[in-house]
Amino acid sequence: MGVTIPAVEATDTWTIDWRCKSFPPSAEGMPAADVPSAGWRLPSDFTTPVAALTESALAHNLALMQQYCGNHGVRIAPHGKTTMSPELIARQLEHGAWAMTAATPWQARAMLGFGARRVIIANECLDPVGLRWVAESMRADPDVEIFVFADSVAAVESMRQVLSECSSGRPVPVLVEMGVPGGRAGARDTAVAVEVGRAVAAAPELELAGVAGFEGVIGSRRVPDVVAPVREFLGTIREAAEQLMSAEAFPAHRPAILSAGGSAFFDQVVEVFTADRHRYPRPVEVVIRSGCYITHDHGAYREVSPFAGDAAHDFRPALHVWSRVLSTPEPGLAIVDAGKRDISTDGRMPVPLSRMRGDSLAALSGVVVDHFNDQHGFLHTAAAPEGELQVGDLVIMGVSHPCTTFDKWRAIPVVDDDHRVVSAIRTYF
Repeated sequence: MGVTIPAVEATDTWTIDWRCKSFPPSAEGMPAADVPSAGWRLPSDFTTPVAALTESALAHNLALMQQYCGNHGVRIAPHGKTTMSPELIARQLEHGAWAMTAATPWQARAMLGFGARRVIIANECLDPVGLRWVAESMRADPDVEIFVFADSVAAVESMRQVLSECSSGRPVPVLVEMGVPGGRAGARDTAVAVEVGRAVAAAPELELAGVAGFEGVIGSRRVPDVVAPVREFLGTIREAAEQLMSAEAFPAHRPAILSAGGSAFFDQVVEVFTADRHRYPRPVEVVIRSGCYITHDHGAYREVSPFAGDAAHDFRPALHVWSRVLSTPEPGLAIVDAGKRDISTDGRMPVPLSRMRGDSLAALSGVVVDHFNDQHGFLHTAAAPEGELQVGDLVIMGVSHPCTTFDKWRAIPVVDDDHRVVSAIRTYF
């Protein structure tokens, strides 16, 4: 059936070569397992620009989220599209991830290859090839479970048509998706969601597993005008789930899943879904799907984090891009060698954090990113002290929205707090 996927384990042998952007040319053909003993330092041994991850921040973030979920009795299914990295996803699974989340069947295939046995495709899965793969994968391996979303009776009927043509097997578990007006997919009100859930429950090819949504489309600031509608939306997910529970639409053999939670408002998800938990008509599993927590950022997520303001217990930004000043062609302008090919600009512009000149590292003041070309960044320095940036300086930038920096790098070094390279990770996009 073509459903067997060779595992891409974090310990697999892979090789550093010319495809690993910015790695030392002398590393051509080096097994990745030898990276920790190479003795590299990021500032002196890598070409620029180069993205890097800080090991201490990764370890802190993984432990903090694991502790949070344990303290609140919830599960996490991190959105793996953030990194698409077997090494980082393996660490999320080791730190208690109940499942991984994907956006497409192909991403779900990758997650299984990375070692996950349970995957939530947080999207309608109406592609016949992808849906058949889901059914065939679950039939071929009893340990594999792949959830999909549905937001309409039409979607349910479309899935049934495809699955009826497959050989009989386990029903595909479905989460009814709820959305908000003007947002992306998702039933727009409770009545429609309940209707969809009933249609799923009546379909022998499918199995009703829960109700889900994504509150991040409502807003990206932690202010009352955003938090209130976020909580209201989460309440509609809970209401739809409770109505379906009362109608006995869920199978008896599994808890009903309530799932939401990006990296900004997962605390609100936990509060709304776990309040008076004993009053649910049946057992419930609350699953958050945060993905960016593993690296956090220096922009949107740093400001909206549930733990913002608590420096000791907040997530720590782990992803940085190092660039070099190529030119200071006029007063107030510095040109660096990092561009759109290297760093994300879809959320906000990156944040210039510090400068390395020789062996001296100093925080930057008054330097802002104006815009990027494909391979160049334009930094305004008019508000900075004279000489703040000079030709040849290294500039370390933090990112906002890490997802679209990861997809620009096939391999990324991991460094300690002194910029010594301690490992490397791969990505698959």
